[in-house]
Amino acid sequence: MITANDAVMQDLRIFFNHWHEYGAIYEEYAKKIGISSSSLDVLIVLNEEPTECTQKVLSHATFLPKQTINSIVTSFLHQGLVSLTESQTDRRFKNICLTAAGKTYATKTVQPILAAEHATMAGLPAEQRQKMLGIMARYLVEFKNKVRQI
Repeated sequence: MITANDAVMQDLRIFFNHWHEYGAIYEEYAKKIGISSSSLDVLIVLNEEPTECTQKVLSHATFLPKQTINSIVTSFLHQGLVSLTESQTDRRFKNICLTAAGKTYATKTVQPILAAEHATMAGLPAEQRQKMLGIMARYLVEFKNKVRQI
């Protein structure tokens, strides 16, 4: 029986608090620059300039619903931040690319938070980074397996 005083349950609460705080940092930054955190997530992916970037790719990369992606892309299109071109691999889909104005906007908005992330990670010794990443990867694999057994 799992109880509220269980040491593992307490560790889970701490883990979730850290996880949510991480997301809240991004939300706070997005609000500061005047966009939604979902829009920031999409800009981050588009800033990486993937070759074939469709709404499906954006949805998969950001874990956002396709409807949310569609709203963001439509808004960016009206603002002149993105353009749509026919996919070379499947003509049913449109590739989403940053325009010149979109690249300028992404540089101004995305680069500062990515630089902060980089500086934070670089501030950790390599051994600690690898340990943290390894533990997180193991946790996610185990959690996924447990949920699939439910």
